[in-house]
Amino acid sequence: MKTIRLPAHRVLQLLQGSVTHYTSPLYTPDGTLVPTDIKAVPEEDQAGQTFHFPNETLVLYPPAAPGTNICVKERWRVGAWKNGHIAIDYAADGYARREWLPVRESYLAQLIRQSRADLRHAGYTPDEHGAYSWIPGQAPMRWRLPSTMRLGMSRLAAAVTSVRPVRLSALTEHDALDAGMGRVSEAWMLTHYPDYVRLRDRLKLDSAAQDAYTQTIIGPTPLMRLHADIRHRHHLPPGQDAWIWATTLTRLDDTPLTIRKRELAEADAAAGAA
Repeated sequence: MKTIRLPAHRVLQLLQGSVTHYTSPLYTPDGTLVPTDIKAVPEEDQAGQTFHFPNETLVLYPPAAPGTNICVKERWRVGAWKNGHIAIDYAADGYARREWLPVRESYLAQLIRQSRADLRHAGYTPDEHGAYSWIPGQAPMRWRLPSTMRLGMSRLAAAVTSVRPVRLSALTEHDALDAGMGRVSEAWMLTHYPDYVRLRDRLKLDSAAQDAYTQTIIGPTPLMRLHADIRHRHHLPPGQDAWIWATTLTRLDDTPLTIRKRELAEADAAAGAA
């Protein structure tokens, strides 16, 4: 089962049903970007895209074809633990997954050791039995990167419903909203627009100090955010146009682990019938 790491704003969009994820740019075999003045022509089977150069024809295929099931990884933390299991908190929407998820003993021991250190650092003290307590969903443990999330911990599975190449310069505000850029975190803004965040916060402090309204500045639009996000992730310089794979993901009802178990069962059944 393929996996994908999504930031909070795309996770929130996917929770509503679907999200557009802009994956890697399209490159030629020599490692240069496919020129945007060349038209993309879908293959007859719709699996790839053809680019006709003056002296050659190039066919490129997306990272994941339509119909592919995807395990979504996101930012998470240990919410609680007991007897070989953990519960998980998810950062995107503050969701606390209260069912107990099985974890291998060696990894569980590591998570518990790190979580106890986090509790001590946060000023928590154990009771007479050595146990800690906190409000569910408000665990004081460290947030962990999406890359560290294992398949059995993921709450979200998605199916690739469409893939298309799109020019960076042709993206619209509607595309940006489909990519979840209407709502981004403060951490995201600070990474991509540090000057704006600092100026905005200074104006807020000035307003509070003067006990009067000070004119605010207009922040980046969703489309501006989408451009900044794509350029940052793929190291594209300002003004550089590029073909980008646009992948639409639709949320599935089952978790990745449930889907994976079903896929294995179907494979075993097929092998037994062969």
